[in-house]
Amino acid sequence: MKKILIRVPATYQPERAYIFTVIFHQWLGLDFGMEQADIGYVEISLGANDIKMLRLNDSLFQTEPQSWLKEQSLPIQPLPQWKVDIQEIQELLIIHDIPIIFGSSVKNNTFMDINGNIIDLGIDIFGAAFFMLTRYEESVKSDRDQHDRFPASASLAYQEGFLDRPIINEYIEILWWCLKRLWPGLVRKKRSFRAIVSHDVDVPFAQAFKSKTQLIRNCGGDIVRRKSPAIAIKRAKLWQMVKKGDYKQDLNYTFDYIMDINELNNLKGNFYFKTACTNKTYDDNYSIDHPYIKQLIRDIHNRGHEIGFHPSYETYQNSNQTKIEFNKLLEVCEKKGIQKSQWGGRQHYLRWRGPQTWRNWADAGLSYDSTLSYVDHAGFRCGVCYEFQVFDLEQRKPLSLFEYPLIIMENSILEKQNMSLSGDEAVNYMKKLKSRCQQFQGQFTHLWHNNVFTNIEIRQMYERLLE
Repeated sequence: MKKILIRVPATYQPERAYIFTVIFHQWLGLDFGMEQADIGYVEISLGANDIKMLRLNDSLFQTEPQSWLKEQSLPIQPLPQWKVDIQEIQELLIIHDIPIIFGSSVKNNTFMDINGNIIDLGIDIFGAAFFMLTRYEESVKSDRDQHDRFPASASLAYQEGFLDRPIINEYIEILWWCLKRLWPGLVRKKRSFRAIVSHDVDVPFAQAFKSKTQLIRNCGGDIVRRKSPAIAIKRAKLWQMVKKGDYKQDLNYTFDYIMDINELNNLKGNFYFKTACTNKTYDDNYSIDHPYIKQLIRDIHNRGHEIGFHPSYETYQNSNQTKIEFNKLLEVCEKKGIQKSQWGGRQHYLRWRGPQTWRNWADAGLSYDSTLSYVDHAGFRCGVCYEFQVFDLEQRKPLSLFEYPLIIMENSILEKQNMSLSGDEAVNYMKKLKSRCQQFQGQFTHLWHNNVFTNIEIRQMYERLLE
């Protein structure tokens, strides 16, 4: 099979090479070569003598250097919409109307023109993919919540109504349709849908590390605020049993349940552990050196589930602290006979600042991160349900780290300050996002904290989602 030739303008060569590598090599499994040309678009062919050609809009990478990572380089809102009228393409999309992040119409207010052996596509697919994957807009906009997190409400995807659809996956299917129409012999890499269930271990035990004074205070809350004397009695009895060494009696010990349900659905869970406390307000102060925690890690590993990294609250912009905490996890796991070639995890509180947090993880030697979802609204923060190598916008180079985008965190959907869904409405929304990952043979990565499974309703939701 011939190598694809991509001819591009002379601007932003590192950025172009990165996004071509992700799309053509990592996602589609196609070899390509890139060369500069005195043109104002991206031209794809199978060589200099090929009479067939795909020409794509080139908007983002035409940005003047002084405007790069500035507000004037962001997409102009409201975004134009392409009302797709080609049935074969309609079938590839979630909705027939597709928002155009960067681009312009090519003929009669449409974004595609087919003229014999030449297809003109008015969507800047490569610029849009770069924009979404690198979280370009988050390096431009100053919006942050009380935990210094970029909110969904400030994102282009939320404001333009496509946060619940993997828009870049749809763009890639349009690109592939064009490529196959011109060169029917092309074969793309096969993918299969994969569900990744993960569990951030923020509060492994409700009672194991509590003093008698704290127990009395908690029981008082059960009686006065929660109006449940029965829970207060149960809490006191279980506290005594846990203190005698039977830590599986702890209220928050739901790990056996989680592993049982995951295994019933042919899944292995990823359990991400913390190794330090850098903020007493937002880090539950458990020690990974405690015998209960060490035994829990060993039990999880023995059942074939994954152990991963969950750095503390203040690490997201602190490279040295990230390394210290990850090395501590490696030390504890090595003593328990747990060795892996690849390690990954997720930032606590989903605190992330690009590209610094990614750089921290790459420098520490981690293989993947799975932080990128919004706290206030579940969906496709990166616009995609495929894993991808990350890019450092400041140093203008790819890093030795992959992002596994997080699609759902249970608290984003259930908590009142976020989406505040419940019951069937919550399950149906989660299943909708899952089905959209399935449509593109992608990854459906979701997060459920171990302590939420003390609630029977949430257990039922989880079981329905895994069916």
